[in-house]
Amino acid sequence: MAQKLKTLPDASRDLISELPVEVKDRILECLPIRDAARTALLSRHWNHVWLHHERLKFDSEFLQSFQNSQDDEGRTLVNIINNILFFRAGPVKKFSLEISDPSPLPQQFDIDRWSLFLARNGVEELMICLDTDVEEYKLPFCLLSCRTIKKLIVQGPSIDLPVNDCGIFSNITSLALFNVVFKCSVNGIASSISIPKLEKLSLHYCGGINKFEICPTQLEILSVIDPIDDDFDSRWLAPHLKAIKTLWLCGSSLKCMRVSMFPTAINLRVLKLYELKFHCRKQLIVSMQLLQKCPNLCELWIMAKEYRGKDDQEAASRLLEDGNGCLFIQELQMLNTIKIEAFSDQSESEMLFMKTLLSKSPALERVVIVKSWHRNASEVARKIQRKLECFPHASPNAQIVCTGVSEDWLNTMWP
Repeated sequence: MAQKLKTLPDASRDLISELPVEVKDRILECLPIRDAARTALLSRHWNHVWLHHERLKFDSEFLQSFQNSQDDEGRTLVNIINNILFFRAGPVKKFSLEISDPSPLPQQFDIDRWSLFLARNGVEELMICLDTDVEEYKLPFCLLSCRTIKKLIVQGPSIDLPVNDCGIFSNITSLALFNVVFKCSVNGIASSISIPKLEKLSLHYCGGINKFEICPTQLEILSVIDPIDDDFDSRWLAPHLKAIKTLWLCGSSLKCMRVSMFPTAINLRVLKLYELKFHCRKQLIVSMQLLQKCPNLCELWIMAKEYRGKDDQEAASRLLEDGNGCLFIQELQMLNTIKIEAFSDQSESEMLFMKTLLSKSPALERVVIVKSWHRNASEVARKIQRKLECFPHASPNAQIVCTGVSEDWLNTMWP
């Protein structure tokens, strides 16, 4: 029988260019935008893929590469973005822009042009971060009214809210605003904005939140961290508590809250409190009162604000003597997980807080304590665990775990 000869591959064939368009597009997505643009020089095929690439990311890596090549004649940040964006041969579905004080900065006119192009070309996911103290930007109205945007992240620009709904944010499901100031575009009070499809809302370091009157019917996750000027009002939060399933708040906001105004958060399953000051009597009381409004709570996460001093012990002692009995809450029948980060074994109020929760949580399964940084980490962890294990437990299945592994909470807050 004649032996079949092996066929050698043709070394001249461009196997990469023969890949399916979807694969080549995925390759471009994994490359920094500067390298992705250079693939257009390889061949007609790659130029076609680049011009139809739907995801553009002008991030910090792009900005660094631009700053390193500023000596090239005629190359400006605005010109580079213009040349890449305005020569698209198809829609731009995902766009990211992160700018932090390069020279020269784009003007408001440039932001308006880019935003209008994106709004007219089917953008669905958009991130605009203008982290600069030199220029003040406004978010263009064409982005507020764009019907294709589903996910929007904005950092820096102020937002002029219209007096009437105007269909703004009409199809957005995820909205994250960081260091944004809400303003009314004309004198008077802005009317309520429906945002009918919004499921997740994050407001971090924002001002004028009370002007952002919204009534999203499908909201499930709400995060409000460090509002500017302490202008965050309980009346703004109250209407959302009946529907949401996850709530993130910061300790500084609790000082201004009147929990008596809140309805029962019947659907709330996860409560996360960021930088809670256990030594602050007001924050501690409000946090316990808030727990009483969450009968179906399953998970409680707390990032403690580290504090050392005698005021901590005095606050805990005063709390023990409090006539309102805020620590003697009803049982949390559904609570199965508690996680506290930056836990201190020296804080009497933190220990008192945990003692109360352990005695009022019959369904508790897991308690995770992330200790404060300490030179003798293992020894401190064992000490905390022994103390907690001595407290009365309403649940026979509760396991207490002490660890030194921490999470970056602010990163997990973004959609």
